[in-house]
Amino acid sequence: MGQEEMGASEEAATPEMFAALAVPQVEQTDTPEKFLTTLSETLKTSDDVDADLAGILSDHLLTVTPHANAVANAKAAIVALATKRAAPVEEQADG
Repeated sequence: MGQEEMGASEEAATPEMFAALAVPQVEQTDTPEKFLTTLSETLKTSDDVDADLAGILSDHLLTVTPHANAVANAKAAIVALATKRAAPVEEQADG
């Protein structure tokens, strides 16, 4: 075989290689929404995670299409939670 014949066979194999690469090797069964929902529920029910904080993260950040001000809204919710927790017990009972 000459150089020209070898080059032609290599070029013919290239589209097949690209086609093989285009086929996904693993089926993806989870959608981003399902993944984030499962993650949120797992965080909320975990013993090692603050449930209120997990709720804030789920509501503001762990969404497929977060609000434009998601980080600022989450920060405000965290600050409000921290303020509530830092208040003396007497004030919490009155409030």
